[in-house]
This record gives sequence, structure tokens and C-alpha cells, in this order.
Amino acid sequence: MRKRQRLWSFLLVCLLAFAVQGCLGIGGPSTKNVGTNTNGKQVSVVQDVFKGKIYATIGHNLYQITGDGQSHQLVGGGDVYDPAVSPDGTKIAFVQKYKQYSDLAYIASSGGSVHVLISGNGRFFINDGGYVHSTYHWFFEPAWSPDGSTLIFLSDWMKADYAQQCTGADADMLDLQVFSLQVNNPGKPQAVAYAEFGGGGDRDPSYRPGHADQILYAHYARLPSDDTNQVVQLFLADPTKIAQNPSAYCMGGRDSGVAISDPKDGDIQPTFSPQGNTIAYVRRDNATQMSLYVMPVPENVTQDPNNTTVAQQALQPYQKSQHLLQDLYIGHPVWSPDGKRIAYLTESNNELDLWIANINYNASTGAYSVQGTPVQVTTGGIDGDSRVVWTN
Repeated sequence: MRKRQRLWSFLLVCLLAFAVQGCLGIGGPSTKNVGTNTNGKQVSVVQDVFKGKIYATIGHNLYQITGDGQSHQLVGGGDVYDPAVSPDGTKIAFVQKYKQYSDLAYIASSGGSVHVLISGNGRFFINDGGYVHSTYHWFFEPAWSPDGSTLIFLSDWMKADYAQQCTGADADMLDLQVFSLQVNNPGKPQAVAYAEFGGGGDRDPSYRPGHADQILYAHYARLPSDDTNQVVQLFLADPTKIAQNPSAYCMGGRDSGVAISDPKDGDIQPTFSPQGNTIAYVRRDNATQMSLYVMPVPENVTQDPNNTTVAQQALQPYQKSQHLLQDLYIGHPVWSPDGKRIAYLTESNNELDLWIANINYNASTGAYSVQGTPVQVTTGGIDGDSRVVWTN
């Protein structure tokens, strides 16, 4: 009888210990499996570390992940990149990438059929000079206008006629530039920001929240004094400038955008806060460290971007940049819907996973800072060559 009582007492102590572990979190955070990445490894998401929905690609399949750790695959096939959720939350634009081209498409946020807005499918041919040309096209990194009527994105769409318009040279290997497309009436893409031929192209375009007349992107170019070196700057632009005067903004002439960062720093991957008054961006400090910064948005600098006084004014807010955090790798920062957190990719265990940092803003001083220690959201490794989106 006493042996039986001791056994029951032992079992009760064990159950109590497990209960205490669960309450205190001694057993570690609770995770749920999401999907399998391109390396065949299972990816998990930590529960209850964020609010809202995060859209990301894992194994280049599109997933919706909610704050409670639930996940839902929206698009499979292993060829999906760069999701972008419309302002009203009803559509998700993305890119489907193939061997020679990509398609710009969207799907209802509730799921369903994929709708291709424009396809980059084409063919190779020999021109009159005996050179191989291509009618294939690439599309990447779509972003919605504030009213949801327009998408901007990266493309080589003008490679066949950019030469006649701007350079007078064979431009069949044109760098990616920023274009726009009407969602309900796609038609032909309209150039909204040019690249410098051979400079490296544009990257990471987005609309400023609440401002259909302002877009942000990273601009890759060559130093005027040395073609072997590259300079990367953040740019603001009015997306209607080129349509109003197509031949006025070209390499070696006027630019449709204005630089808002120092050329020596090589800042990349800019992203607007939900309020549209702050920009987060990434900088490579050295060969082994990258940093996340924030800066105010310059005002009233896109209407006359080639004016010397305006160009100087556009660079002034950059001097108020504030350092938030540093790591071996930081990529694809994205603000939470309330602007109080920033999610980003960072390297751990030879994988790129999603982490979240709480951001504190002191309204009286204008100072931003990271509050506490960043929290890991995914484990196992998600796609590092695809954008991330965070919505309500």
C-alpha cells in the first residue's frame, strides 16, 4: 500500500514539474511547422511573438503565417517571389519566376486562382546585325499604390527601345528599372524611374504611404570618375515625371529621382514606416557586419529633382539617421502595421530566419531605439531572395 502511495506521489510531482515548466517556459517556446525550404528542411514558426499576418516564401511557395503560429500555403509550385499585399488586404501580388522570364501575377488573399497581369514569356531571335536578341522579360518586387489601383515593379521591359530613347547604344542587357502597371487595365508598363545603363539597376521600389506622387528605391550607378566602382544611393521620385516628359530623364542627363543618402555609404533595401514619415534601411558596415538604420523622409524634393538647391535639401534628413542594430547579416526589413516593430532576416546556424525587434520612439526627442532583445520568429531557414510582408 505504501509503495503504491509513494508511486502516486512521484507521478504527481512529475506532472507538477511538467506543468511548472510549461507555465514558466522552461521547455522553450512553442513552435508549429510551416513548410519545407529549398534544402528540404522543415521550417517552424514560434507562436505568439507577433500580431497580424506575415507573408513570406518558403521553398519559393507563398505562405501566410499568423501570430498564433498558424500557417497556410497560398501558392505552390516552388517559383514564387516577392509577395505584396494590396492596401485593402484583398489581393496579393507576387512574381512567378521561370528559367528565362517571370510573370507578374496576383491572387485573392483568401486564396483561389492565380491571375497573371503580365507575362515575360518570349523568344530568342537574330537581328539584322547578326546578334542574338530576346523578347523575354523579367519582373520583380511589386509594390501597391496607396489606392490599390497601380503596381510598381522592377523590369527590363524597355531593353528593346531604351537605346533609341536614351543611349544610342545596344541596350539588350539593360539593368532593371522601375515601371508601373494599372491593375484593372494592365496594358503596356510605364517607366517611372530609369537606371543608369551598366550601373547595376534599381532595387526595392515602394510607394510612400498616403502619397501616390512619391516612390522610394535604391539606385545603383557608376562613379562618374571611375566606371569600375559602383555607388548605391536611396532615391525619391515622382512616378509621373517620365510619362510627362519621356526623353528628358536619361543616363548622362537629367534624373527623374533625387538622391536622399550619402553615396559613400551604399545603403540598400529602404522601406517606409506605415505612417510614411520614416525610412528604415540597411547598410553594410564592413565585410562581416551589417546594420539597420532609420531616417526621416525628406519633404518637397521630388518636383524639381535636378535643382541643385533641392538636391542639397534632399540630403539633409539623412544626417539625422539613427542606428538601431547590427548583425552578421540583415535583410528585407519590414515594419509592423502599427510601426512599433521591425521584422528582418538575419543569419543563424547557416540559415536565414525572420526576427522581430521592438522599436521605441521618443516623441519629445525624435529618437528611435530597439527595446529589449530581438525575438526569433522562424527556425529552419526561409527564402532570403524574396520580400516579406506584415499586415493586420
